[in-house]
Amino acid sequence: MARNTMCFAPRISNSDVCQPAVSEEELQHWGECILLSDSTAVLHRDGTVTRRAHNITALYANESLAHWDEVYRFYDRQTALHKIQTANVYLPDGSVRKAKKVVQPYGQTAVNFYPLRPGVTVELEEQQDYFIPDRIAACLWGQEYFQFSIPCRRLRYTVAVAEPFTLHYRLHLTDLEPQTWKHGSYQVYQWDLHDLPGYETDDGTPHPREVLPWVDLTTLASWEPINRFYLNDLEPPEKTPSQIQKLSTELIQEEQTEEEKIFTAYKYASEDVRYGRHPNELTLEKTREVGSMLEDMRGDCKDKSSLLVSLLRHLGIKSSIAILLTRMNGSAALLPGARFDHAIVSVTTSSGERLWLDPAGGPVTFKDIPFNDQGTQALLLNREGGELTTIPEGGPEKHQINRVCKGILADDCSYQFTSEVTTSGDTAMEFRLKYVNRNEDYTTLTLEKELASSWTGARIEAPRFLNLKEISEPVRYSCRTTLDQWARQIEEIILFRIPWIGSMQTAGLINVQKRNSALQTPSPIRFTDSHRIQIPSEFSGYGLPYEHHFECKWGRYQATVRDEDSLLICERQVDHLGGIVFQDEYPAFKEYWESCTRADALDIVLMKH
Repeated sequence: MARNTMCFAPRISNSDVCQPAVSEEELQHWGECILLSDSTAVLHRDGTVTRRAHNITALYANESLAHWDEVYRFYDRQTALHKIQTANVYLPDGSVRKAKKVVQPYGQTAVNFYPLRPGVTVELEEQQDYFIPDRIAACLWGQEYFQFSIPCRRLRYTVAVAEPFTLHYRLHLTDLEPQTWKHGSYQVYQWDLHDLPGYETDDGTPHPREVLPWVDLTTLASWEPINRFYLNDLEPPEKTPSQIQKLSTELIQEEQTEEEKIFTAYKYASEDVRYGRHPNELTLEKTREVGSMLEDMRGDCKDKSSLLVSLLRHLGIKSSIAILLTRMNGSAALLPGARFDHAIVSVTTSSGERLWLDPAGGPVTFKDIPFNDQGTQALLLNREGGELTTIPEGGPEKHQINRVCKGILADDCSYQFTSEVTTSGDTAMEFRLKYVNRNEDYTTLTLEKELASSWTGARIEAPRFLNLKEISEPVRYSCRTTLDQWARQIEEIILFRIPWIGSMQTAGLINVQKRNSALQTPSPIRFTDSHRIQIPSEFSGYGLPYEHHFECKWGRYQATVRDEDSLLICERQVDHLGGIVFQDEYPAFKEYWESCTRADALDIVLMKH
């Protein structure tokens, strides 16, 4: 039977929120408007949970209408009951149509809202009662945003927790404390907000957890139940399987140092074992049996991490699986709950140094981890209750593109130069992902296209990687580049622009004069560039040397140009530091970026003696 939750949050009817009607101008601006978002979560004394949600939305844009054509709900009939209590379409003429509910096999319900057209309002009220406690523990956790990307006329969020459970909550980017009261054996918490403005979003807007107000909550007092649950699913067997022992004998040499042993094991788990699972194992939550994994040489992040930990422990090297929620989901520290989407490995060397290794992150250079893992909260699984920590964030020096060039500015104003480029971090990983399993012809052709795309009319010759397959060191490549008519000669003056790598441009999102939402800046990366350019002997630099230096909380820029004995010596370093630019900070960031762009595009003046 469905449990009654109205005693915690009495029902709000459509008539309570539908007046005054949303103006067509507002609907045209936002595409839709939420009239009511009413959610209730109840943890009962027996450890089971009831969730009720009541949503009323005025629709206008095509994509908003399409979202409501058919709404699906899934539930396990053996463990839960799901009820659609109200499903209506309110037409502009005042008439009401009931949505069609189609109960399908295996606990699936489809709700068809019809007819839909600009100006209609849809209402969906539903409740799900769980018959058994969560598989991790008798508990409740979750989050609720207090602002959305579209306006909301009324938002009510209610949480009721029965004795002996206790709710813990943490507010983010808000100080909105809830109303609280006792209802029998339940402690009730409620946020009731009105007339919330929409938050404009675009491709540059950070994750909502970084910029919108929200509350995180849980009834778990510690991470111990989470650690215990995942330890049971992911931890390698205490007794090393015979397959791992045999594999270790084949891979590892006794005379290898500790670091060499760690590298050999990491290289095997990262490169030799490909990422993925057979479709019939995609929903399997436990790690794959090691024999099956070594037979088809395939596994996902938890499989690869478990394999690497098993190998390292067999070698007497302290290691453990670390579970985390990757950076794409925001970097806020969360309260205890099963909110993870990735598994990596933490290794502690005999000297006490901690290494983070991601065998499923792609062909990452040894001792590097993808930026998507950095700065995130991680739970290290162990039999002592787990260890909650934060993975260090490396900064731009961990993700570098370093180029050294030697060239000649010819009399016909073409610039020809050879370059050797060294890349590390995510940039090195991206090169390996694209080229490590390709033959030389494909690599040459594709790399030539990639490098030529940076400059109009560029001719790239002899592009080649010097150590693409060596994941023990950064990726290096070299090439020859010709830029025809790159300079301009006006009588006895030559105007020459330096083709910096990673040249900055005021394009796209940075062109607008102001923003109504925060902006996610580029991920941390460092560009260092050096050119030694032979110029025509009868010319020399005018107004040299010069130096540009700009700095803000999101980046650093430094460039110098000088001439020495018919040589232009050009050096530049740009650090993108990452981070978020909030609306009031945008003018400062825009000014910094535009200054860097102008410095990159500046002409060097060469004058005839």
